[in-house]
Amino acid sequence: MTASLAVLGGGIAGATTAFLLAKAGVDPLWIAPRQTQTFKPGEHLGAAAQTMLNTMGLGHVLDDPVHRPAHAVYSAWGSSFLSERNAIVQLDGTPTVLDRIAFEAALEVEALSAGARRIYASARDIQIKDRRWQLETDEGEFQASFLIDATGRKALVASKFATRFQADRLSCLYGQFKAAKADPMTLVEAVEEGWWYLSTQADGLLVLNFYSDADLKALSPDRFEAAALALPNIGVYLQDASGELVGPVSRHSANSTWFSPVIGPGWAAVGDASAAYDPLSSHGMTTALWTAQQVSAALVAQDQEKMQAYNVAVAKGVAEFLEDYQRQYAQEQRWADRPFWKRRLEPKALELA
Repeated sequence: MTASLAVLGGGIAGATTAFLLAKAGVDPLWIAPRQTQTFKPGEHLGAAAQTMLNTMGLGHVLDDPVHRPAHAVYSAWGSSFLSERNAIVQLDGTPTVLDRIAFEAALEVEALSAGARRIYASARDIQIKDRRWQLETDEGEFQASFLIDATGRKALVASKFATRFQADRLSCLYGQFKAAKADPMTLVEAVEEGWWYLSTQADGLLVLNFYSDADLKALSPDRFEAAALALPNIGVYLQDASGELVGPVSRHSANSTWFSPVIGPGWAAVGDASAAYDPLSSHGMTTALWTAQQVSAALVAQDQEKMQAYNVAVAKGVAEFLEDYQRQYAQEQRWADRPFWKRRLEPKALELA
């Protein structure tokens, strides 16, 4: 099958890009495997994303009751005492705690309804010959003149044609707790070897994440529940909610990584394939939406200057993130001499082959 333009990869960035292109009258070929996960971490959607979704004509996807507004975030950061950040003082409005699987499924429905051609397949090999992409997948071979890389941190295209940079080795250990009585709550708690994040989903399930550098081996999955229950703040909440771990404890990479450039002859990267940020920033899903919006607009307009401006904007966004990254972590000084925190006082971007 041949297409003038193909979107490679699912998730928020892939689905949004496919939707915007199809809505604009482009006929995108969207190649991505089926979603097989029943839970996907990453549920805190920044308030700015609501404006973006409204602009795209997708604001209604947040009306589903499986999502809930995040009116306040409580954090024990720089102190053992909890401080509150209430949405009422945020100019952008109220963030949202998502059911991530449901959110991505809704975006897929919108993309298909707009006319995107979805091929449920995984890419095995990607090559470019005579200015045309040759895509080998488990569902056959495809060709495209232009390719949008929305393959997440794997960055199947960007990793071949751009330089990858990485600021840390952050890893996330995560699990879900069933609660007998859970108030809507989002908690962040710093500890000696990293930090914890807890959030109540609309269905009452509790999402709990522990972030630390992978090489520090700070916590094993079998100690996850006991360590959580021993926390001064999150532990008390779990005990009050009668929280009980359900399902496996899993791990995934959460490091800060980005590419330069994020465009090239016949390709552009969006979402985590362009820049993936520390979850503390809550930039991930907003970045996925923004990059999809910018690249789609440049392609629809066939405007190379807009595409170059996108490349510059991503680089600027990374620079601003690194400044904010250091500032946020510097607010926690209780363990400034410990490896996890010491590394973040003077972050160094490593160029990876």
